[in-house]
Amino acid sequence: MQERGELNEDADPAHLALALLAALQGGLSMTQTRRDTIALEAVLNAMIDRIRCHAAD
Repeated sequence: MQERGELNEDADPAHLALALLAALQGGLSMTQTRRDTIALEAVLNAMIDRIRCHAAD
């Protein structure tokens, strides 16, 4: 995304990818425990918003 100019130069794609993966794993774990997708939806929406903060203008 950064090479295509979709992310600001100050964004750290590796860090964002790791955070997204960790959030996904946690959300999936909570989905199994709670037997609903509310936590997964919340964490993925939060990560999408975080990544959008680094979107190039």
